[in-house]
Amino acid sequence: MDEHIMTDAEFFQRAKQWADTVRRQAKAAAAGFPKGKQKATHTYKTGRYAGQAEGKLKDKTTYTLRKRYGDLEAVSFKMPVHGIFREYGVGNGQPRHGIATKSGKAASGHTYIRRSMSDWFHAPLERNVEALGDLVADYYGDKVLVEFKRLETNTANTASHQGVVQEKKQ
Repeated sequence: MDEHIMTDAEFFQRAKQWADTVRRQAKAAAAGFPKGKQKATHTYKTGRYAGQAEGKLKDKTTYTLRKRYGDLEAVSFKMPVHGIFREYGVGNGQPRHGIATKSGKAASGHTYIRRSMSDWFHAPLERNVEALGDLVADYYGDKVLVEFKRLETNTANTASHQGVVQEKKQ
């Protein structure tokens, strides 16, 4: 058994390292796409996005660590919308597997552009989710252990880690 108790700052730092690892793997997968933007940004000339710039997927993938009441609550990954389209193999009216997933319309089977799904983000996340689970279990297990050691059932007796009440030595 490891005697080191993980602090809040250590947990936050290790969660940040975990998120960096997932982000780095996702960026490497996004950089390996054979087709894509040649420049750092692409500015739309026409259409409803005219004048708006869109960056490369590998450059715009980030994460946020959110705290609530001093504890790490969530790790959120952020990416441009076209990253989700690339993951699902959809876009420009092209339904996923020929089936309209959001509108509930019947599948037309008409394929405009041959698109393929890519696990550029989901695969690195799934490979590393167990490591995050272990990290969270270690941290909160340490927190419970610290609180359990402080627990006193009454003034004369204390509870041990086996759950047996022991006499307090005076």
